[in-house]
This record gives sequence, C-alpha cells and structure tokens, in this order.
Amino acid sequence: MSEDCVPYLAGGDAAPPRLIPVLQVPREELRRGVRDTLFALHQERLWHSNAVGVEGRLAQIAFWEAVLGWIMEQSGDTVNLVGRAR
Repeated sequence: MSEDCVPYLAGGDAAPPRLIPVLQVPREELRRGVRDTLFALHQERLWHSNAVGVEGRLAQIAFWEAVLGWIMEQSGDTVNLVGRAR
C-alpha cells in the first residue's frame, strides 16, 4: 500500500487526503501482552518498593491499567490502533 499522491485530480484543485495508518491487532493477544506487562510492573514495584522512581512506576501502572480497561471495552476480535495523519 502506497501513500504516494495520486498523479491527477479528478474534479478539483484540492489534494487528495493523506492516508491514516491503521494497525489491526488481535484483541486477545493485545490484552495478554498488556496484562503481562502490568504483572511485570507490579512485580518490580513489590521487589523495589523503597527504590527511587516508585512514582514513575506507579504512573506506568496506572497508564497500562487504563489501556487494559480500554482494550476490554472494545468489541470484536481485533483492535484498530490508529496513527497520526501526516
């Protein structure tokens, strides 16, 4: 799939819209990967509870828990991850 502009414009002077990249990921695989990441972050937090950077680790855990919640809300077998339009 190419993102090259169409060499001609049918019916106007406006450039065609740029394509938005989309990655389709199997929902169950994504859920499992995020769950495993959360498990590892919680283990690190427990092993290094007095270490510097605990706040950063807690922020990471909160982020990935929110991502996992979003994944669980999605329906269907795949999740579409959409990139920025260029």
